[in-house]
Amino acid sequence: MAIYFASELPPPPPRRRRGLVPRGPGRNAALMARLAERLTRSMTFGRLVSDDFFTIGQLAAHLKVSLRTLRFYEQSGLLSPERDGARRLYTREDLDRLKVIVALREMETSLVEIKALMTEIDLGEPDEVRITARVDAMLAALAEGNRARIAELEVLNGRLADLRRGLSD
Repeated sequence: MAIYFASELPPPPPRRRRGLVPRGPGRNAALMARLAERLTRSMTFGRLVSDDFFTIGQLAAHLKVSLRTLRFYEQSGLLSPERDGARRLYTREDLDRLKVIVALREMETSLVEIKALMTEIDLGEPDEVRITARVDAMLAALAEGNRARIAELEVLNGRLADLRRGLSD
């Protein structure tokens, strides 16, 4: 009898949950998937077994966020997972959407901006150039805000150095 480590086993085949059938891809699912791939290149996520549906616990562990965070995103209208009774079941499309949300939140993008972006993707025509330009502008604004904060902190550090010199006089 051979013994295998979990990391050596092939992933199990996808399975259906209690008769639920995955929704068809949304209007702009391919755009969301490409955006998720681009925004998460520098991020590391946990392992996720390929499946038709994912539980909230699986996605929380994979994305390295709390269950509370995922519930908050749902309450905020950013997600609408399938339901199996009280259980939330997320699709591959939900996963791509969450990757975009998590990546933008990691960069300290506001939920208001993320919601506006998601609405534009959901309701607009699939114009990848326009969406990419919008995300680039959001990231550029964040970078500019960071530069301003750095300048403010440098001034504050100068004042702290002056105060410390005054203590030793």
